[in-house]
Amino acid sequence: MALSVLGWCLFAYLIAAIPMGVVVGYLRGVDIRQVGSGNIGATNASRVLGARWGLVVFALDVFKAYLPVRMAMESGLGDLPDAPSALAWVGLAATLGHIFPVYLGFRGGKGVACALGVFSALLPLAGLLAAVIYVQTLALTRVSAIGSLTAVNAAALHILITDAPPAYKGLVVAIAALIWVRHRGNLRELSRSRRSSS
Repeated sequence: MALSVLGWCLFAYLIAAIPMGVVVGYLRGVDIRQVGSGNIGATNASRVLGARWGLVVFALDVFKAYLPVRMAMESGLGDLPDAPSALAWVGLAATLGHIFPVYLGFRGGKGVACALGVFSALLPLAGLLAAVIYVQTLALTRVSAIGSLTAVNAAALHILITDAPPAYKGLVVAIAALIWVRHRGNLRELSRSRRSSS
């Protein structure tokens, strides 16, 4: 059983580590790591390649995390006595794959789209809530980082106060912490902007 879980974690990591922003950028003749913010995620892809291609990158980043977790759920892992714990590890591996991709020297994205993919596979209502909150907050603030952090907080709160398995609650806390850490640069920039405008 342990080897099976480890195998699915490795599979999820390697699939989610595929840098979709870099791939799409190369297909468009641009290395998005060298322009804009240098981030490989959908926000920088939108800035560099345009909104349509940014949306493509976002969808691919969501799907690359959703797919291995969903496949693991439908495999033997979903039938284990402690399936939520096994699947939580797979979800965490997928998120880590995007944030620390082996293909790019472990320098990856911020994990928001992948988190949405993981949540959508394990707890679809939490994934839907995160998506709605992100879009709403982005429309109000025009700041992707605020939308991302608000969305992950909403998803985390939803999972923590419902009867979700304890393993999923631990997973969402770990993912939320990773995303907040990955956004610390954005938070510093927002703080500086606020001080300079006051």
